[in-house]
Order: sequence, then structure tokens, then C-alpha cells
Amino acid sequence: MSSKRKLENMLNVLRNYIRQETLEPVKSIFGSVIFLFIGSLFVSIGFILLSIGIVGAVQKFDEMDNWFSWVPYLCGSLFLSGMTFFGIKALFAKKGNDV
Repeated sequence: MSSKRKLENMLNVLRNYIRQETLEPVKSIFGSVIFLFIGSLFVSIGFILLSIGIVGAVQKFDEMDNWFSWVPYLCGSLFLSGMTFFGIKALFAKKGNDV
């Protein structure tokens, strides 16, 4: 076996190793990140639509005409703040603990 063939064999092994240990994990992580990003985007849009629904539902009450017209918006804001709090709490929760 010539030294040129040994060198080519070593380069092929090195190339395959680099491809196996870098490119394939990056491709699999990229697919997961895209899936998680789209999911979080849909959940965020859903929470925003729910808060708009809460504002509309609270505005239906007759008492919310003049002086208390700010209360529905406060309810919607509190809902979004609560969902943000629970989302951050779930994000930083340890795996062994219940959320």
C-alpha cells in the first residue's frame, strides 16, 4: 500500500468523522428548533387572541361604560402577564420538579 493511498484513506476517515459529528447533529437540531419556534409562535398568537377575547367578554357588562372602561384592558393585561409568568416558570423549572 502506497503512502498516497494511506493519506487518502486517512483523509476520507477524517472527512466522514467530521461529517458525522458536526453536520448531522446540526441538521437534526435545526429541524427541532424550527418546529419549536413555530409551536411557540402559534401558542403566543393564541394567548394574544385569548386576551382580546377576555377584553371583549368583560366589555359586555353594563357597568364598564364610563368610569370602569379601563377594567377590561386590565383583565386582558393581567391574563397575558400571568401566562408569561407561568411560561417563564415552566422554562426554568428543573426536570425533577412538577410545574
